[in-house]
Amino acid sequence: MANQDRYGAPQKRKGRRRSLFAPLSVVLVAVAIVFGMGVFFRVQTIEVVGAVSYTDEEVIEASGISEGDNLFFINQMNASSRIFFRLSLVESATIARSLPNKITITIEESSALAYVDWEGQYWMMTANCKLLGSVTAEELSGLIHVRNITPESPTAGEIMTVSSDESLKLSYLQELLGAMEDLGMIGDVTEVNMENAASPTFEYLGRFTVKMGSNDNTEYKLRMILSAMEQIDSDVTGSIDVSDGTAVHVTPD
Repeated sequence: MANQDRYGAPQKRKGRRRSLFAPLSVVLVAVAIVFGMGVFFRVQTIEVVGAVSYTDEEVIEASGISEGDNLFFINQMNASSRIFFRLSLVESATIARSLPNKITITIEESSALAYVDWEGQYWMMTANCKLLGSVTAEELSGLIHVRNITPESPTAGEIMTVSSDESLKLSYLQELLGAMEDLGMIGDVTEVNMENAASPTFEYLGRFTVKMGSNDNTEYKLRMILSAMEQIDSDVTGSIDVSDGTAVHVTPD
């Protein structure tokens, strides 16, 4: 028994040592990895893709990313948000890492397709009524003139705000412009009149005034118009009424 105790004891001590060294090794490896990430993988190249209205330098500055930043410690979501809010023409921004030292910033710029009047100024906006800034009359070519809706304190880069009395107009306008954009009708519409929030009108192809009716099935109504135009002679002018949502009623001049 004495011999067994004498020979068995060292074996137990070796087992205890191994059990202590195992977690310590894991900690040391983790520390080494973190240290390596802090020392290496520094940003050396920042590439900007998709910028038209802004220089690469403006996009990079807005992102807050700098050469020398650690590639893995960059908060991609925060950088994207900074670009979106600081550069009003940016619709979206994505940040991608490429090992060992490259950041790629890809942006998509907003497209102005309409404008509103405000205190003698002209404000461009996107389909969802994001304001892009004021422009001169000479820069309005090709944009849809939206009448009878008034922005409150317009700010570039923000969705247009209106009074509570015009909130229904705004939601309908966003729905209408979005559907027109999706269906490729923007270039054929010159004016949208939001005077009647329950039934706005728009000028189409320079030949027709279209009456929309209530804000329901908007895209479907526009599709009906596109289908009907295939059967209407190119020299016909007048009005189109789709307010009942079931048929296209054409009244020639």
